[in-house]
Amino acid sequence: MSQHTEKQHGNIEPAAPFPTGTLIFGLILLSIGLALIAGLLLNLQISAPMLFISLVAGAGLILVIAGILAARRTP
Repeated sequence: MSQHTEKQHGNIEPAAPFPTGTLIFGLILLSIGLALIAGLLLNLQISAPMLFISLVAGAGLILVIAGILAARRTP
């Protein structure tokens, strides 16, 4: 026979927080890849410093928004 009790079933762990850093890293890599492909296919000149400045600024903005949203969810 099984020795399960109500206490064993009641110990449900809360879901892990959303990995915002992983999302940001993935978006940065995706943006770089898309910019490089667009540059090759459309014969565009891409300024590397401006691309990376834009990516870092966008990543910072997303992290700030994610932090604000996480703070609003916390009781």
